[in-house]
Amino acid sequence: MIGLLASRGSLERLQIEQLGIGQLHWSTANYAPPQELALWDGLVAMYEQGLVRAVGVSNYGPKQLVKVHDYLKTRGVPLCSAQVQFSLLSMGEEQMEIKEVCDSLGVRLIAYSPLGLGMLTGKYTSSQLPVGPRGLLFGQILPGLQPLLKVLSKIATKRRKTIPQVAINWCICKGAIPIPGVKTVRQAEENLGALGWRLSLEEQIELEYAASSSPRKMIQNVFQTR
Repeated sequence: MIGLLASRGSLERLQIEQLGIGQLHWSTANYAPPQELALWDGLVAMYEQGLVRAVGVSNYGPKQLVKVHDYLKTRGVPLCSAQVQFSLLSMGEEQMEIKEVCDSLGVRLIAYSPLGLGMLTGKYTSSQLPVGPRGLLFGQILPGLQPLLKVLSKIATKRRKTIPQVAINWCICKGAIPIPGVKTVRQAEENLGALGWRLSLEEQIELEYAASSSPRKMIQNVFQTR
């Protein structure tokens, strides 16, 4: 099975005996449904052979998430995690439904892009955009983010935190495990400042209200299923 080959290759490269989590990067339900069962069986095989301590999925929508959970359960394999795009810019109806499904099934939600590709760092403005394709996306969304960025800045100042730390902490308060990208040691150290404290309920509501007022939302991953 492909999953077995991939996990064994990872173990060899990492020089360890067992992976913490083996995750499917995305579902094939949108473009090759017949392959889906084979991928799920790959997760089962990795778990049964002890190559991974737990299994998870990524970019699964609420309906497909329930399906894979129920299938794995019949095989005696618990679904540990579901990784999706989740942030103050990605808290639409479908993403919140995924969160609710995770909570009901006892699956941990892993939030990728918790800083909205960088739009929730306060680093960029409408006149200061990143180069490349990201610049086009930022140019469409950033002009409408000023209310949210102002609230982030206000809370950051009050809490003696940075804007990214506040945005990441919001994900934590929602019960998600955020995995922000880092390019430098300094960024990694800054991200650690999101730990060990909690936004108040009032602060969370204020952030969510400001985020909901944005006229343009983050584009969701095209491979995310329903």
